[in-house]
Amino acid sequence: MTNTEIRTVYNKIVSHLNEKRLKEAMDETAGLLSDLPGEWTLSDKLSELETSYRYMIRYMLDGMDDPNRHTFYNQLLLSAYNLADRAAESLLEKESSQLCFQKKRYYKLYPDQTIQAALDEVDKAINDLSLNNLLSDIENNTEMESALRKKKEEAEGELFLRIWCNYPASEWDYSALEESLSPARFPSETAVLIVAALMLNLLHRYDEKKLDLLLSAYTSSDDDEVRQRALCSALILLTIYRKRTRLSPVLSAHIEALKEQERFSRDVLNIFLHLIKSRETERISRKFTEELLPEMMKLSPSLYNKINPSDLSAESDSADPNPEWQELLEKSGIADKIKELNDLQMEGSDVFLSTFSGLKSFPFFQDISNWFRLFSPGHSAIQGLFPDEGNGKNHFLQLIGYSRFLCNSDKYSFCLSLQQVPASQRQLMTMQFNVEGADMAQIEKERNALSSDEKSSAISNQYIQDLYRFFKLYNRHDEFYDPFARPIDLLQVDSLQSVLDDDATLRIIGELLFKKEYFADALAIFRRLSARNTTDNELYQKIGYCLQSSGDYENALQAYLRAEMIQPDNRWTVRRIAACYRSLKNGQKALEYYLKAESLQPDNLAVGLLIGHCYVEEGNYEEALKYYFKVDYLKPDSDKAWRPIAWCSFLSGKYEQASRYYEKILAGKPSALDYMNAGHVELALKHTRKALELYRESLSHDHNDTERFLGNFTPDIPLLVKAGIDADDIPILLDQLLYQIS
Repeated sequence: MTNTEIRTVYNKIVSHLNEKRLKEAMDETAGLLSDLPGEWTLSDKLSELETSYRYMIRYMLDGMDDPNRHTFYNQLLLSAYNLADRAAESLLEKESSQLCFQKKRYYKLYPDQTIQAALDEVDKAINDLSLNNLLSDIENNTEMESALRKKKEEAEGELFLRIWCNYPASEWDYSALEESLSPARFPSETAVLIVAALMLNLLHRYDEKKLDLLLSAYTSSDDDEVRQRALCSALILLTIYRKRTRLSPVLSAHIEALKEQERFSRDVLNIFLHLIKSRETERISRKFTEELLPEMMKLSPSLYNKINPSDLSAESDSADPNPEWQELLEKSGIADKIKELNDLQMEGSDVFLSTFSGLKSFPFFQDISNWFRLFSPGHSAIQGLFPDEGNGKNHFLQLIGYSRFLCNSDKYSFCLSLQQVPASQRQLMTMQFNVEGADMAQIEKERNALSSDEKSSAISNQYIQDLYRFFKLYNRHDEFYDPFARPIDLLQVDSLQSVLDDDATLRIIGELLFKKEYFADALAIFRRLSARNTTDNELYQKIGYCLQSSGDYENALQAYLRAEMIQPDNRWTVRRIAACYRSLKNGQKALEYYLKAESLQPDNLAVGLLIGHCYVEEGNYEEALKYYFKVDYLKPDSDKAWRPIAWCSFLSGKYEQASRYYEKILAGKPSALDYMNAGHVELALKHTRKALELYRESLSHDHNDTERFLGNFTPDIPLLVKAGIDADDIPILLDQLLYQIS
C-alpha cells in the first residue's frame, strides 16, 4: 500500500466507526493488517474483537437481558479505533517520509533514549544552569552560562520530539509523562513545552490516558501558563475526537469532577470565545494585505506632497502634526480601516498574522519546540541582542515580554528581526526607550493588577495564536493535522454541554458569533435560546436576521413576524418584514409595511426611497415620484433621489424632466448605466445623435464591451418601443453605434 492508500483506508475505518458501523470497520482493518504479516498480535486482537462482537450480537438475538451491553459495545468501538490507529501507524512508520516517522525510525535505533531519559537530561541541564547562576560574580563565567543555557534548550527540544513521536506509549512512558507534569516538577518554560508536545502527539494519534494527563495538568498545576495551555489543548482535542471521547467513562468522569471547580466554566468560556475569534484571523490578514496596505501604498506620494519640505528642516521644532494629513487619511478611508483593526486588537483578535508571517523563516523556527516556547529575554537566540542596563535586566526586552497583544512566537520573530539592525541603532532604540520615560515599575504594577481571569484569558489567547501560526506557517505544516482548518465548536462536545448550556453563557457565545457574522452558528444558538425564552423579541429579530443574511427570506419573515407579535411597532422589525416581503416578490405586503414604517418615522428618507421603489415595482410611477421628490426636497444636497426620479420620469413619459435630472447625474460621477439611461431619454425626445453619443460614452465606460452593453440594453427595448421608438429602427441605431467604435 502507498501512503495515500493507507490514509484513505484509515479515514474510511474512522468514518465507519464514527457512524457505528463496526462490522465494516473491522473488515477494512483486516485489509490494513494484511499488509502487516509480522504484526500477528494486532491480527489476534482483531480476531478477539470480532469474536466478542459476534457473542454480544448472539446474546442480544437470544433476548438475554444485559444491562452492560451498551458499555461493552462502546468498549468494542474504542478498541476498534485503537486497532486501526496501531495498524495505520505501523504501516506508515515503514514507508512515510514525514518528519514524525523519520524521527520514530531513528529512535528505534536507540531504544535506551526513552522519555524518562530525555527528562533526566533536561533535569541535569536545569540543575547545571541553576548551579552556575548561584556562583559569585567573580566565579561566574558568562560564556559558561550561555553554553549551559543552550544545552538546556537543546535538551528541552529533544524532550519535545520524544513526546511528540511517542506512540504507542508504554506504562513507563505514561509514568514519566505524569511525573513531568506534576506540580513544581519543572519551571513553566519547560512544562509548557511538554504540554504542547503532548498536544501534537495526540493530534497525531489519539490516546485516552494522555488526554487525561492534560486535564490533570489543568487541575494540579499552580502555574497559570501550564494550566491554561493544558486546558486549551484538551478542549481542542475533545472537539476533534468528540466521537471517541463520548465513549470514555474515564474522561467523562474527569470532566464532571472539573465542573465542581468554579474557575473551570469561566476558563472554558474564555477559551471558546478566543477560538471563535481565531476563525477570522485569515479574513483580518486579507483585510490588511489586500485593503489597508495597498491603500497606504497609494497614499504615500500624496501624503508626502502634502508635507512642505521646509517642515523637515532642522529649524522646525514643532511636533504638531499637519491636520491635512489626518484629513487625507479620513478621505481615503484608511483611518476607518486602521480604527477597525485597532478595535479588533483591543478585543483580543489576531491582527498580526500577516505582519509576522514573513518572519518565520529564521533558523530558530526550524526547531518545532520553539514555536511553543514562552518568550524569555534570556533565550540564547536573542541573548545579547540589547546590552544589560547594569542590573542584569534589559527593560526593552522585558517590555516586549509584557505585551498582551503579541503572542510568544511573534515576540521572538520581532527580536530575531532586530538582529539584522546594526548594534549602534539597537542601542539607540534602548536609549530612546529610556529617554521617553517608560516606567517599568509602573508597567509591572499594572500587569500585576490584572485579575486572575484577565491573566488566564490573555495566556490562552496567546497560546491559540502560537498554535495558529505553527499549523499555518511552519515549513512542514502540511504534515500535521490542522485543528484550525474547520471551526472548533465546543458546543459539539457532549461532556461540555452543561458547562456552556446556561442562558447567559449561550447568549455571550451567540452574540460573538453574530457580531463576527457566523450567522449559521449564531442561528443555532439563538434558536436554542428562543425555545426557552418565547417572549424575547430580540432573539427572534436576530434569528430573522441570520436567516435573511443566508437568503432564507421565507423563514426570516416568520421570525420577524413573531418578533412583531411580541413587540408591535418596532421600527427595525417593521422595515425588515417589508424587506423580506419585497425579496419574496410580494409587493403589496412590502408596501404595506413600508408605509407602516413611514408612519413610525415620517422623516426617514431611506424609508421614503424604499416606498418609491415599491410603487415603481407595482407600476405606479406617479406615486413613486411623489416620494422621490419628497426625499429630494428634504435633502437637496444628496443625489440619492436623482436616479430614481430620472428613471421614473422616463417610465411615466415625462421626458424633459427626466433629461434635466440625467444632466445633473452626468455632471457628477456617472456610471455606464447612467449614460445608457440618459441615452434612452434623448432617444424618446427624438434627439437621436445625442442619444448615440451617450450610448458611446456608456460603451466607453465598460471598456467597449459590446456584449455587456447589449446585455443591459436589450431588456430596455420594450420600454423604448413604448416611448415611441420604432422597433425596426433600434437594430439600425445599434449598428451605427458599432460603426462609430470600430
